[in-house]
Amino acid sequence: MRKLLSPVLVALSAFVLAGVAQAQTDPHAGHHPAPGAAAQAAEVRTTPADGWMGSTAPTAFSITFRHPMRLTAVSLKSGEADPAAIAVTDAASSAAVSVPLPALAKGNHVLTWSAQGADGHVMNGVVRFMVH
Repeated sequence: MRKLLSPVLVALSAFVLAGVAQAQTDPHAGHHPAPGAAAQAAEVRTTPADGWMGSTAPTAFSITFRHPMRLTAVSLKSGEADPAAIAVTDAASSAAVSVPLPALAKGNHVLTWSAQGADGHVMNGVVRFMVH
């Protein structure tokens, strides 16, 4: 049993160390655009959250990052209308940013956002929500 366990532990240790080494050599590890809502959730929290449904329309879009970021763009697509830019007035880097939203009618809405870190890396996201 001991002879079998030793090669397994060596292989497992090598696998773990290779992953740690890669994360340490990539200065942007964890900062790439997320391929889906679950991966994005590890990086940012938004209000409204992706998939949110409610009877009262949100009056602001808030986003919290794991580290300071500068929100560079936000757009809103409501129903079948073309996307409209939302003014981002605070250009300072912050871990939490909020921008006011226009009055929203009942229906489906999509917020698209971009942010940039101090080292130049960019994050993008999409938040889909519905007002009943």
